Amino acid sequence: MMAMELLDDRRRQLRDRVRQMPADGDVRLRTRRLRSMLEEMGVHCDDNAGLQDVDAVLLTSARGTEALIAARLDDQGRHRTYARLVARLLVGEMHPPIDAKIEYPAEHLTWSRQEREEDAMVIGLAGALVDGRLDAAPRPLYEDVPKLTLAFTPRTAARSTLGGLHQWSVLWYKRSNLYRRWRRQRTVSQAIERICFVLDPIPEDVFAR
Repeated sequence: MMAMELLDDRRRQLRDRVRQMPADGDVRLRTRRLRSMLEEMGVHCDDNAGLQDVDAVLLTSARGTEALIAARLDDQGRHRTYARLVARLLVGEMHPPIDAKIEYPAEHLTWSRQEREEDAMVIGLAGALVDGRLDAAPRPLYEDVPKLTLAFTPRTAARSTLGGLHQWSVLWYKRSNLYRRWRRQRTVSQAIERICFVLDPIPEDVFAR
């Protein structure tokens, strides 16, 4: 139980850091930011692993969490791989006391629907990180959002409706290549942002802080 609580706490911290991370700079600077963020979250990163058939391995055990990244990767490949590692920690399931996740250079065939859906979310969110556009992925993947609940007032009804839309979005993001491509479009992201604001406007006291 303690291990799961630590993983959940790290995920919350990582979400906060990802939302605040700048999107400017060249590919090497952005890769260093991702690596520094992982290491500050307690993930030991090794860029010199002699991996040939995979790009990275993410290991968690009683000793902590370690990321092995293939030394053969060029700057662009290393950037994409670090983005996938961050995305994996944000939306993937690591099962203590010991677990491993493998990041392949191409789409990996698996018979498990759960693994396919997790990989789809990881690849989509990693692409949004690489592009510097978190809004290209559903908000629940990187931010706490309203939940779908029984609503009794106009305010809670609106938030509940928004929670249902978020739930629907994540569901289709897992399962539909077409939806993921549609969701990456900037016009779609902007429209969704407007809907979110209408259903859950920023409280006035936020601007007064």
